[in-house]
Amino acid sequence: MKFKPLVGTIGLVVALCMGQVSPAYPDDPKPDAAAAPAEAGEEAQGENGAPITMVVSPGAQALDAVAVPTVLCASDEKLCTSVSATVARDLTLSGFFRVLDPVSFIANMEKESLSATKWEDWFNVGAKYLIKVRVEGGGKNVALSFRLYDVNRRKAIEVSFQEASVGQDGVRAATHKFVNEVIRAITGMPGPFGGKLLFAAKTGRGTKGVFMMSIDGMSRKTIAADDTINMLPSMVDGNIIYTSFRPGQPGIYKGRKRLSRDKRSYRSAMMKPGGGVLAVSADDGGQSDIFLMSSSGKLGKNLTHHWADEVSPHWSPEGDRITFVSNRTGSPQIYVMNADGSSQRRLTMAGHYNSTPDFGPNGIVVFAGMDEAHSDIFTVDMEGAITRITQDQGSNKDPTISPDGRHLAFVSTRGGKSRIWISTIDGRFQFPITERSSSYSTLFWSR
Repeated sequence: MKFKPLVGTIGLVVALCMGQVSPAYPDDPKPDAAAAPAEAGEEAQGENGAPITMVVSPGAQALDAVAVPTVLCASDEKLCTSVSATVARDLTLSGFFRVLDPVSFIANMEKESLSATKWEDWFNVGAKYLIKVRVEGGGKNVALSFRLYDVNRRKAIEVSFQEASVGQDGVRAATHKFVNEVIRAITGMPGPFGGKLLFAAKTGRGTKGVFMMSIDGMSRKTIAADDTINMLPSMVDGNIIYTSFRPGQPGIYKGRKRLSRDKRSYRSAMMKPGGGVLAVSADDGGQSDIFLMSSSGKLGKNLTHHWADEVSPHWSPEGDRITFVSNRTGSPQIYVMNADGSSQRRLTMAGHYNSTPDFGPNGIVVFAGMDEAHSDIFTVDMEGAITRITQDQGSNKDPTISPDGRHLAFVSTRGGKSRIWISTIDGRFQFPITERSSSYSTLFWSR
């Protein structure tokens, strides 16, 4: 089934040059059956059917212009520069603000202080908001002062986090926290920065590792990178779960501890919000079903118990529903069921190969769908209404949704590079958060 082009504008993208490349993850394990659905990061072809039109409303308001001048610096200049760069980058990635080019600024920062402001100079460059930062000290004692101003009203906007005393290694986290509170003050909900993104990537010939980084693409950390294949990570309430071939066949791990106990082949798993139980995809006599598993690794109820393959289970934020992929109708499609396996129903009625769902707030599921020769990102609600997020921008796959439901992250090959991108939930504003091309796959936004 072919997806029709969306109505309206995809929105601003950073990359001016876009192209298509071959599938990014040719070494990922594949299911034996040709029609079996793939786990995150796998590729396949399917059958065509009747088209369906998906409409995106262009109703979101224009981005608010914000000025981020040079930091008032009484510290190491490199540290001060990094603070202002972090503020500007976070504001841009949020998709709520247009950060003005400092080249356009006419204010004399030598005559301005954290509170003293010549309003006309900021109004005349088109700033709606103004952010000032003062940095003092260094080493283990860095004092940060942040201020947010409404230029049109010529007044400060109260932000709950404006002062911090941290060590130099805590400056970035404090800056993220301030930007989150700026977003809360203006939009009513805090920003996503400080959150973590998990992913898999190749570490060598025939090996893959699981990694974690901040939502802004910084602070990469290795979770599992043995001389084997580690993949399909998730993180709920601090519980990092992933699949590893460490024992010679795919098993479920929590950190370095193996949870799965039997000789089944496991595909993926995710801890239920609040803990206590996992939803896992496991071999059940030739095909894969969705099971419950205790936190100690004991396999429990088979929720799907179907002749078809069921993979990629993801819990709803409330823990009352599970979305998954099944090929029971002939091609991989997105399904949803209650946490006890009841009321199983198909969500996606468009697309010939839909995979890698992630369940967000308000009943929104993000997924990847094959659109002709490449993959794109879509969302679907509980009524089956589909919204297109990407189009004609390379191949886009392995999406994950933020805990607040306002952003997505996914892998895109646009511009000839396989990188991780962040997007607003409607797809209007999309930005890369990694610069170096890599074999990123199976993203998961921690919650």
